[in-house]
Amino acid sequence: MWRLRECSLNDEQLGIAVGLSGNAIRNRRSKPDLWKLSDVERLANHFTLPVTACVQLNQVLLDLPNTLKSLPPEERRRIERQLLFKLSQLESYNQSDWPVRYLLRMHQALINNK
Repeated sequence: MWRLRECSLNDEQLGIAVGLSGNAIRNRRSKPDLWKLSDVERLANHFTLPVTACVQLNQVLLDLPNTLKSLPPEERRRIERQLLFKLSQLESYNQSDWPVRYLLRMHQALINNK
């Protein structure tokens, strides 16, 4: 995100470069909670930064619902409480794209539960 501040492109130009509208870029700059995981990956590609973390995180998120389904119900519920997400929400965000704010919320919940 620090590269975004140094970017010489205006919102419209950056939007074209990463496949978003200029208005979407403007909104995300003013409200960083609106960024989605796929947006971050496209920005990293645009700025020629490694996307390994995005790809790995996306794969883990895609695998998580199936992993939870294979657990005994009480263990699944314990993990859902720990992550602050239900299985149905995980599946929904895997279909639509993960808002960064929810990834941060999940990360913070995991840190607080250690």
